[in-house]
Amino acid sequence: MSIWPESTLFPKATAAHIQVPSGHEFVRLTTLIDWRELTRIAVKAREKKCKKLTGREPRYRQLLGAVVLMAIRGCNLRDAEDLISYYAPARFLCDLMDSDNGLDHVTIFEFTQMLGPEGMAAINEHILCHAATKGYCDPTILMSDTTAQEARIPYPNEMGLMSHYMSVVERTVGRLRGVFDGIKGQVTKGASKVRGLLRNSHLFAKGREQKQKIGRKTFHTVKGLHGKIKKAIAEGGNVSSKAGQELRKVAETMDKLLPQIRHFFETGFVAAKKIIHIKMPDVYAIVRGKAGKNVEFGLKWGINRLGGGFVAGFLLKDRKHGSDQSFCKKSLQYHEEIFQNPPKIFGFDRGGDSRANVQFAKKSGVNHVGIAPRGRKKWQVGERMKNRIRCERARVEGSIGTIKSSKYGFTKPKAFSSEAMERCGHRAILGFNLRKMIIIEAAAATS
Repeated sequence: MSIWPESTLFPKATAAHIQVPSGHEFVRLTTLIDWRELTRIAVKAREKKCKKLTGREPRYRQLLGAVVLMAIRGCNLRDAEDLISYYAPARFLCDLMDSDNGLDHVTIFEFTQMLGPEGMAAINEHILCHAATKGYCDPTILMSDTTAQEARIPYPNEMGLMSHYMSVVERTVGRLRGVFDGIKGQVTKGASKVRGLLRNSHLFAKGREQKQKIGRKTFHTVKGLHGKIKKAIAEGGNVSSKAGQELRKVAETMDKLLPQIRHFFETGFVAAKKIIHIKMPDVYAIVRGKAGKNVEFGLKWGINRLGGGFVAGFLLKDRKHGSDQSFCKKSLQYHEEIFQNPPKIFGFDRGGDSRANVQFAKKSGVNHVGIAPRGRKKWQVGERMKNRIRCERARVEGSIGTIKSSKYGFTKPKAFSSEAMERCGHRAILGFNLRKMIIIEAAAATS
């Protein structure tokens, strides 16, 4: 008996006819989503982003399916491309079952950039309204909290920031011509010197005084090269290219960061509102006071949990609005923007307790204001409603923990700009809501 496989006269088929089960989650999701409304949102986003609507229109239905796929699976662009090419339920979700075409990762990336954070937020708001219409969630119940979206960046010490700046400058100047040709050698030599000083600081410096001495030397080296770079940009260097624009942006950021670094070396204290990343100057340090993690570096978000477990999220762009006192009002305003009506029950932690916030909530139309009081003050609601609000408030942390898991990727996304971080945050929340809608619809179908 031969152990070798039988040879065939004809080559094996590479195409297969696959029947997607009607109960698959992607099939259910395809029937639940109003794709016409999502297309309208995408068209509106394109009109805002593009100066002239020339060229071929994007394949809205297919690309929106790719966005939904990335949200619910928490996958990156290349994984989404592979799933759409070889996974039948993903092709069904993207309306590509009757086509041999696919979607490459570059096209998907450009489409998500075109949508932007506003487009992703609008899609999620539509899903929430659709869920409320179907009876899957109860918008009359609102529990709010804040959370931090951590950025994928190293710890922002002064030596690391200066070394990162020199690395970016060395890379971008190497791709530019004209007046930058005269400083390329100096930039390369300076970047090598900064890397050597950084290595000495990490490995050989003993004690704080030696580290401070190396840090001051690095500061003067970076400051001198930064002045030459600014001079080259001012003399009319080729900064219209992508590399030139990147160089101009990091140089403007370094103008603000250098005084903050000098302040640290002179006083030993971190400057207020310190920039913690060269290419993402909008991210900042968020003091959380948690055990084992006192400070988180990233952006602050507001999270609204509706009755039934669905979540709405929005970025707190202004630092002064990131406090619980200010966020308490913002959460009610954002809820009313989505559903056009205030909630009947509103819960928040004691950080938002103030007479102004309670009065604002009551004037907005909230019947039961469950802002936890500070100290020994009495609640604004009865004992039974207080216990209900406490139970609902406890579930907010569970929802935040879920969207922060690796399944959705809310925290530490693979993003290299503040806008991309915001877009990834909205996509994670969208995936959480879509998954919950599928589960509820499947349970209703089997009951």
